[in-house]
Amino acid sequence: MKLFTIVTFCFILSQSLYAGCGSCKVSSKNVVKAASPNFATTVSKDGSVKGLVLASCGMCNFGMKNQRSCSLAIQVGEDVYPVSGSKIDEHGDSHAKDGFCNAVRVADIEGKVVKGVFESKEFALTKN
Repeated sequence: MKLFTIVTFCFILSQSLYAGCGSCKVSSKNVVKAASPNFATTVSKDGSVKGLVLASCGMCNFGMKNQRSCSLAIQVGEDVYPVSGSKIDEHGDSHAKDGFCNAVRVADIEGKVVKGVFESKEFALTKN
C-alpha cells in the first residue's frame, strides 16, 4: 500500500511539473496570418529588430518547450524569441478570449535580440 501511494504521488508531482497553466484553450482559428510588407522577417547582424511581428504566449502558442509558465514571445520569420522589457499581462489578461494564451496577435516592436532574448524598447499591439 505504501509503495502504491509513493508511486501515485510521484506520478502526480511529475505531471504538474511538466504541465502548462491549465487554463489555456488554444484554437488554430485565432492565428493571424502575416500579410503585410511591414512584417519583420529577419534579425539584423547587430541583433536589432523593428516592425510588425507575431506575438503570443511562447509556451501556449509558439511551442517553446523550455518555458515553464505563460510568458510573452515574438516570432521573427521562423524563429521565436522570449521577450524581456514587456510582460505578458501588461497587454491585458493573457487568458482572456483574445489574450496571448488564446490568440496570436500582431505587435509593432523595436528592440534587439541579445543571447536569444528579444530586449524590447517598444512593444505595442496593433488594432485588429
